[in-house]
Amino acid sequence: MGIKSRSDKKLFVLDTNVLMHDPTSIFRFAEHDIFLPMVVLEELDRAKKGTSEVARNSRQVSRFLDELMQSASKQDIDSGLPLPSSAKQLQEAGENGNGHLFFQTQLQPKELPQTLPGNTPDNNILGTALALAEMAPQRH
Repeated sequence: MGIKSRSDKKLFVLDTNVLMHDPTSIFRFAEHDIFLPMVVLEELDRAKKGTSEVARNSRQVSRFLDELMQSASKQDIDSGLPLPSSAKQLQEAGENGNGHLFFQTQLQPKELPQTLPGNTPDNNILGTALALAEMAPQRH
């Protein structure tokens, strides 16, 4: 199972700010799938230092992601990790909401429109979303 084969589910590409604002947001899409671009993981990693709310939330997201990947193989990660329907169920290994979490494990090349020039993290996320929409048009 992969990104292309799950046509009955929407695929949401999350921006770093969504996770920094609410670390449990990955569980709010339980009936759909989530895709995290590599740049989002890099931004979260950089934001973990400090004592601010953003730093605490970034660390919490990292803990959630670590728990989800704890016993996952590379093949499991490529196929998408099942999403629990809540953070509590993650800890209890409870029922899944049928959604999956996908990580960017390969380059998603996509030419950005001329209105989005440069190589900024936000533009990289938009480029990834455009590439995914092209790769699996039934998912949006």
